[in-house]
Amino acid sequence: MREPRTVALLLAVSLLGGACAGSRGAAVPLVHQSEAVGAPMPEALLVALHFSGSTPAFWDEHVQSLGIPVRTLLPQGPRPRRDGFTWFQADHEAKTWEGKAEDVEGMAARLAELIREVRVAHPELRRVVVTGFSYGGDLAWMLAIRHPELVDAAVPMGTRLLGDPAGELPASLRVRVLQGEQDAIIPVQHTRERVAELKGRGVPIDLRTYPDLGHDVSPALLEDWRTFLRQALQGPVD
Repeated sequence: MREPRTVALLLAVSLLGGACAGSRGAAVPLVHQSEAVGAPMPEALLVALHFSGSTPAFWDEHVQSLGIPVRTLLPQGPRPRRDGFTWFQADHEAKTWEGKAEDVEGMAARLAELIREVRVAHPELRRVVVTGFSYGGDLAWMLAIRHPELVDAAVPMGTRLLGDPAGELPASLRVRVLQGEQDAIIPVQHTRERVAELKGRGVPIDLRTYPDLGHDVSPALLEDWRTFLRQALQGPVD
């Protein structure tokens, strides 16, 4: 059972506000979609973040494939790119590691506000899981480490794992990273080393890789994604 889709279109109130969107404290609210899938009042929220050049609609078939009751929160990147949208300004890729992390942290703060708003509107929600691919994966990771009070589990895919936890993370938090071993954008050895470093510092993170996969998703990756999400959305993750 699906409720009629509730689409929240939150737009700039002036051209001046849009021009200032790149500066902190002046960003316009994000366009987003939220709906209940499978039940009138699901107790779990899935926040899914699209890759650059895509749209929230990318997630529709994947959410349906979970086959469980869930409320979705599907934000849209604020800047047009190709046939879709992106999360950051055009100079994002030219920045240093620290500069990229700052961009991602700023956008994650805006997404955290959306999560808070949805939780206030739907007090029945008991669990929140975030996921995303590429830039969306960077954001899912950042939400988990900088806003752990809002996130029970995260599945970032094709992510650079930018930034570090601001403090000790809850023991109940679970992060599972999924990545192709042939990824030409994010070398898998970098990801392995980064995950090992984070685990050594007590971060609850693990990694699964896929031998013939590049910077993309595959049937095997998506099956692991579904398995983890079903467990996380319905209860504690082992």
